[in-house]
Amino acid sequence: MFVTWSIWAPAAVVLTLLQALWLVPRLSEPEDGAELHKVPYARLPTRGRLVLLSLIALATQVATATQPASQRGLWLVLGSSVLVLIWVDALTTWLPTVLARLCLVQMVLAAAIGAPFADHPGTTLLRVGLGAAASWGLWWLIWRLSRGGIGYGDVRLAPLLGAAVGACGVNAWLAALLAGSLAGVIWALARRHRPPAPGTTSGFAYGPALWIGPYAALIWMWALGPH
Repeated sequence: MFVTWSIWAPAAVVLTLLQALWLVPRLSEPEDGAELHKVPYARLPTRGRLVLLSLIALATQVATATQPASQRGLWLVLGSSVLVLIWVDALTTWLPTVLARLCLVQMVLAAAIGAPFADHPGTTLLRVGLGAAASWGLWWLIWRLSRGGIGYGDVRLAPLLGAAVGACGVNAWLAALLAGSLAGVIWALARRHRPPAPGTTSGFAYGPALWIGPYAALIWMWALGPH
């Protein structure tokens, strides 16, 4: 386990810092960003933030160290590239399309590379695909019905989370959905007296709460599983 973690953890940190330091500052600003007092992407990387981001990336690899080899790539992407996307959302309330698409490409590659290591590659790929599709469909419906309560960026984020946790099965997918939604509700209640964040009607970035869901699902599976 330590040998495996010693490989994935540095990889997560490198991917995280590479995208946070090089890619994020080069993102195009939204047309209405200045009007809504959005924090510029180029100002996001600071020493303190990057240190914290690196520590979180390391923690994600500790939390997923016991996952099967066929799924480790998915969790690597979730704990590095998707983490950067969530980081941007937390600081700006924007989920840049370029970053979301890059994460999706990485998820597809991780699923394809990891599948041969599974006992049943076809089943693993099916679970990943269904998890991503179900998450996208659910959040697309919520977006349509919420009338601005959530942004479309959360719809782009959903399949990234669903792909990783979907590989673990239906129960894990449902647990991640419930945990992420619950975290979002708690965060919304904690901020209910604060003014809405720039560019939102809900008052906060919902992405970080959703991102917590898959990791909470792993903890739930570990707690209920055989020891």
